[in-house]
Amino acid sequence: MSIRVSSGIYRSRRLECPAKGVRPTTDKVKQALFSVLASNIHDADILDLFAGSGSLGIEALSRGARHVTFVDQSMLCKRTIEKNLSGLDITDKATVVKSEALSFVRQCTQAFDLIFMDPPYNKGLASKTVPHVYTLLKIGGILAIEHSPDEVIDMQPWKTRTYGDTMITYIKRCT
Repeated sequence: MSIRVSSGIYRSRRLECPAKGVRPTTDKVKQALFSVLASNIHDADILDLFAGSGSLGIEALSRGARHVTFVDQSMLCKRTIEKNLSGLDITDKATVVKSEALSFVRQCTQAFDLIFMDPPYNKGLASKTVPHVYTLLKIGGILAIEHSPDEVIDMQPWKTRTYGDTMITYIKRCT
C-alpha cells in the first residue's frame, strides 16, 4: 500500500505504508489536521508517536518542520519510515526510534513544539499516554491526538474535530 504527501516541497510524492498493523491517516483528515496546525509547523521540532509509515511527520517536514523524531514499536514500521525518509533524501532531518511509546516518553528529555499521536483505536492507548506525552511539550506547544470518538481524552482540549470515525483532539500547553 502507498500513500502520498499532500502539500509542501514533497507534494504528491508516494510513501510506502506497511500492509498490516497500520491505519494510515486519510487525505481528508491529514488536510484538516495541517490546516489547523499550519502556523505551528515551520522550524518546529516534532515528535511523531505511534508513527506507522511516518506520513504525518514527513508531511510536516514537507511543510518546513526543522526535525521530526519518529517513534514506533514495530521494526517493520521503523524500516518503512527509514525507507520513506531515504527516498526523499531527508534522513538528516529525522531520528527514527523503535520503542514502545510510553517507554520512549518516560525516558525522553527533549521538548517538542508539536507532537502527533496516532495510536491504534479503541485500546485505551490515547487516554493512557496523553498525560505523559503532554510533559514533553514546550510552552505554547500543541499535542494533536488522532483517536476514535469513543475514546475519551481526559484533558482540557484546545480544539476538537470529528471526521467520521476519526476524532482529532488538540491540546495546547499554556504553562
